[in-house]
Amino acid sequence: MPTCLHIVKSADPASTGICRIISGLARHAQPHEYRVSVLFLEDGILRQSMEEQGIPASVVPWSMRRDDLRGAWRFLKWLRRHPVDLAHVHHGGGGLRALCRAARAQAVVQHIHGQFVEIDLTPMRYRSFRGADAVIACSQAIADSITEFKAEVIYAGIETAPALPSPPAGTGPFRIGVLSRLVPLKRIEAVIEATARLTTMGFDIVLEIGGGGPSEAALRELAAQLGVCDKVHFLGWQREVGPLLASWHVLAMPSMTEGFPIAVLDAMAAGRTVVASRVGGLIEMIEDGMTGRLIPAGDTDSLTLCIAELARDRALAERMGVAAWKRAGSKYSAVLMTEKIVGLYDRLLERETRLLAAKAKD
Repeated sequence: MPTCLHIVKSADPASTGICRIISGLARHAQPHEYRVSVLFLEDGILRQSMEEQGIPASVVPWSMRRDDLRGAWRFLKWLRRHPVDLAHVHHGGGGLRALCRAARAQAVVQHIHGQFVEIDLTPMRYRSFRGADAVIACSQAIADSITEFKAEVIYAGIETAPALPSPPAGTGPFRIGVLSRLVPLKRIEAVIEATARLTTMGFDIVLEIGGGGPSEAALRELAAQLGVCDKVHFLGWQREVGPLLASWHVLAMPSMTEGFPIAVLDAMAAGRTVVASRVGGLIEMIEDGMTGRLIPAGDTDSLTLCIAELARDRALAERMGVAAWKRAGSKYSAVLMTEKIVGLYDRLLERETRLLAAKAKD
């Protein structure tokens, strides 16, 4: 049975979306006879989560900095002790891929989850993918941002319920939800500002923010300055988002950039409308006016008006949610994602086998 090792920078909650992709793949790859495991380069709560799902998970501390030679040596030694057929890399650059090669991985896949390297906002068009046999882009927008390598677009997939989820409440406060890392690029402050404006307009609004990050203190201060501390609730990282989505009417995502956020897929699968920025993969996920609403990035006025429209007409929000649920089931299932990724694995390993056979003849 071929072995596939997923390499992820950290097991902290910031990698939740990537781990959701891995867990879905592991669940559905078994009939295709692939054995999936994960290696984290920094420990965190997601390692235990993966193990609880029956996915072998290990940790080898490595910062991936050029001067961290000890970490690189630990990584290489671990790979040599645990040989794999295919390395599926979610973080890291040419140095990490070279070490996978040195450990005799037959094929190396680089998976790109955004249009920028978030740590320094370097565009993907400036990245080199030397040493990769294939590059997976999680949206067409990301694939278009890569110039050196022709990336294969494979959308993330999730588990979808066979029956339509229950609609949101028809009475009571209109509940807005956020599922996100709390960092400046996500522009969560826009949702807080919209909540304050909607409250002034007479709407009964509740905003719940699931996630954590360095911007939390500033966001709490903003809520206090706008006088909506009683309307805005910070929930921290959420391991199970189903109950939250069941109670929300709308998921808001006013990000300045996005690859293909799992939170939006979760909302669609729960039959909830999404109001999001017209950026990156969000344009591919959401049909404006049909399954959700797309707004110009950075436009708090448009965000406020879209939410106001849905708060006035909850039946409209429900209809969009139903359409979103249908779209999630038909286009973004974990089964479909797995079939495409496994198909790529098969092609790579077959190609590698032919190359090895040719070299043996020479």
